[in-house]
Amino acid sequence: MHDDETASRELIRLMTGPWVARSVAAAVRLGVIDHLEGGPRPAPELAEALGLDPDRLGRLLRLLAAVGVVRRSPDGHTLTATGERLRRDHPSGLRDLALLYDSDLFTRAWEHLPEAVRSGRTGVDLAHGTDVFSLLEADPHEAARYAAGMAAGARFVRDLPGVYDFTGARTVVDLGGGSGELLAAVLDHAPGARGVLVERPPALVAARHRLAAHVEAGRCDLVEGDFLATAPEGGDVYVLCRVLHNWSDAEAGRILRHCRRAMAPDGRVLVVERVLPDAHDPWLSLVFDVHMMVMTTGAERTERQYEELLRGAGLTTDRILDLPLEMRVLVARPVGP
Repeated sequence: MHDDETASRELIRLMTGPWVARSVAAAVRLGVIDHLEGGPRPAPELAEALGLDPDRLGRLLRLLAAVGVVRRSPDGHTLTATGERLRRDHPSGLRDLALLYDSDLFTRAWEHLPEAVRSGRTGVDLAHGTDVFSLLEADPHEAARYAAGMAAGARFVRDLPGVYDFTGARTVVDLGGGSGELLAAVLDHAPGARGVLVERPPALVAARHRLAAHVEAGRCDLVEGDFLATAPEGGDVYVLCRVLHNWSDAEAGRILRHCRRAMAPDGRVLVVERVLPDAHDPWLSLVFDVHMMVMTTGAERTERQYEELLRGAGLTTDRILDLPLEMRVLVARPVGP
């Protein structure tokens, strides 16, 4: 294959990436993925069970086999390890993420990427006439889908207690803690710690369910609040997981200043984000950086950019720890008195 053909094929692969993603989401929505659980099924039998056109289903399955979602055999089609993660009952929850990425909220916002780059406005504002958080508060159905997708994309939080030792913590404050998955993992691993989760009312519904056992044991408080306005006082560890990347430098700095004022003198702030290394550009983090540009006023920031924000809040980087999928934990400590 000549170099010019290789380059052309690679460019076409990149340009048709959204078609593959929509094909995967279509297989989820049509029930194809769930009906392939448990063994090979011939395409005609699957089409009849789902009320689909046999020829067109066969063509969709052929593409899914080519990209590694299903496997073809003489007996029919089965799910690969990749495809298994799209099942409704799979613990990864990645089915919810596939449906969120294929949602009208995301796809319409991404259609406005050129204008977002040109104007400095977000794709969500250009597509929907408001910011993403106001839109979600006004639409419970969209908010539920968003929360499910975000929870699926945050399974890495289970690894957090393995890279940062919470056993000496007295009070862990999780600002914008969503469904409570992260705080639950922390409290499970640090039996001497007490937790405080701060969220808007819609998100507290899921958190009450996930953290019920810890709340009943008197180890956790759920607080309705706005981290842009304040932070609960007295914590010795403040966690900001996928929070700062949603906000501009001015707003992110304000959140960090609230933490600095509220924290114990020997406290720490954990910034859990795709912190971009200063020395190189990891592609997955850069994809999410452009996604932040489309969806929010925030960004995925470099180590140096985070240090500038921290310094403005009276904090500095103590160390940076690695998590799966290019996530990192920036541990910040106070500077001076």
